[in-house]
Amino acid sequence: MTGNEFIEKITSTLLSWVSKREVKTPLSFFFRIVAALVVIGVTALVVCEPARRFQVFYFLVGTLVLIFGLVLLFAWLRPKHLVYGETGHRAELRLGLGTEKKEIAPSELAALPGTTNPQAIQTTGES
Repeated sequence: MTGNEFIEKITSTLLSWVSKREVKTPLSFFFRIVAALVVIGVTALVVCEPARRFQVFYFLVGTLVLIFGLVLLFAWLRPKHLVYGETGHRAELRLGLGTEKKEIAPSELAALPGTTNPQAIQTTGES
């Protein structure tokens, strides 16, 4: 396997890993991007010529600092939106969009049956 084939395989694996079906929130996206960036960076450091390793390292550190700054700014300005996915936004804005006719009281909300996330059960190994 040549270096280019190896990089293409790693890239396609990482892209499929990032786009895997799961709860989509900005915070989970940032965690995935950081993990993918670290894997790509380590691979680049191993594959690239020794004279360019410091440049690659500085670029990776700069990118991680930029991502950290974006998450920090996002968390400072809109902390609720950082962990809200599409479902959370739709549930909260249902009244504003006109799709919900009645507001649910807190006592009615507490009386609703709870559900479990089947993906969470599979990942923790519980049955």
